[in-house]
Amino acid sequence: MNRQPGLAKLILVILATSLLLSSCLYSKPDNINPSDKTDDIPSSSPEPSKDVSEPSETGNNPGSRLISETGEIVGDIDDLLTSMTLEEKIGQMFFIGRRTDENGQPQLSLDSSLKTVIDKYKPGGFIFFAENLDNIDQTVSFINSLQETSRIPMFIGIDEEGGIVTRLNRAEALHSTFMPEPFVIGRTNNSEYAYRASKAIAKEVKSLGFNLNFAPVADVFSNPSNKVIGRRAYSDDANIAAEMVSEAVKGAVDAQIIPVIKHFPGHGDTLQDSHTGIAIVENNIDRLRKVEFLPFKAGINAGAGMVMTAHVLTPHITDDNLPATLSKTMLQDYLRNELGFDGVIITDGLEMSAISAYYSEEEAVVMAVEAGVDMLLLPRDFEKAFNSILEAVRANLISEERIDESVRRILTLKKESKISFEKSDLDPNEVLGSPEHRALAESIRKDSQP
Repeated sequence: MNRQPGLAKLILVILATSLLLSSCLYSKPDNINPSDKTDDIPSSSPEPSKDVSEPSETGNNPGSRLISETGEIVGDIDDLLTSMTLEEKIGQMFFIGRRTDENGQPQLSLDSSLKTVIDKYKPGGFIFFAENLDNIDQTVSFINSLQETSRIPMFIGIDEEGGIVTRLNRAEALHSTFMPEPFVIGRTNNSEYAYRASKAIAKEVKSLGFNLNFAPVADVFSNPSNKVIGRRAYSDDANIAAEMVSEAVKGAVDAQIIPVIKHFPGHGDTLQDSHTGIAIVENNIDRLRKVEFLPFKAGINAGAGMVMTAHVLTPHITDDNLPATLSKTMLQDYLRNELGFDGVIITDGLEMSAISAYYSEEEAVVMAVEAGVDMLLLPRDFEKAFNSILEAVRANLISEERIDESVRRILTLKKESKISFEKSDLDPNEVLGSPEHRALAESIRKDSQP
């Protein structure tokens, strides 16, 4: 099997200069075959590389003229970029997470191991899972510790869609509102409910210190056999879904939470689940323009600052045989140029089998950046992924100007959203599961009935 030309060049350069990456680059097939075996995927993430390039430790905060004492970016973005090392900029492009600590126990605080990673690599974001949540004081403390350790405030994100995809509801002590799933909201045919439910969820996560929510789902539930999206989508009607997504984005923004619309270019008409293997969109571009693109366009117009990609193949649209996450055609020609999105593009989790079963860590992150991705979510081995980008820049496979493009978008979103180190001004004890929010949830359920 042949390697991608750019990656082969990277290997030659690295060998020639004796800069060894922490593990070998694997061969990558020119085409993805959904029937390829995935039995050799390890059940857990690899051990962190021991032979990694050391990020620069040029010490200080970029300066009070650029970042205030509360951590809010107040200066010119290009001045801030100029003050950052290459390593610091690459760190901003990663959105990491950690479900368990080194002892296999739930990661409930900033322990020395996690602090070392953040001090060293300065990631741009951290995602919370159910394993990271126990009670209010613990969650607030964990988030505050993460921000206090960062030089530039981090995106602190969570998947809180309502319905089956919820993290807060897994921790009983958080007593959060169990909001109905989006499909139930869509069934009311009342977009005000989408706005109010999204705003209520946003207020609850904001009260704990989160500043970003990986919601709303902008997929259209157009395939009844689809199991991965299903009722996470607002509707099987693209126009209804678009109206709901637009209002959900506005609700989150009005509550000062960054919404992330997902999963571009649409995961609602696939038979496969990209968590476990390759998912294929069999539709052509005319169909996507009439159906799948509508909610994304509506969400973008409503002010969504971040779009998450899907690890789906689109064989009748692109000729690169690549998942959308790695496809320059899909991300540049369609998301950037046709839909006019100029915000942050983030991958879906790179640990998912649709990527990790067919591409090595090194290949996936380099190809994603080459395709136009700005942030890399949950690589299986963060340190290895970080060094792959660093070495690609050093080998002139990725220009530093290309890195600057992404980091400029990331910093701009943080500045516009007023991300800072400060604690939330909302009292989680009062906001989480408030009578108002519970009454809203009940009204939605009642009005969704035929």
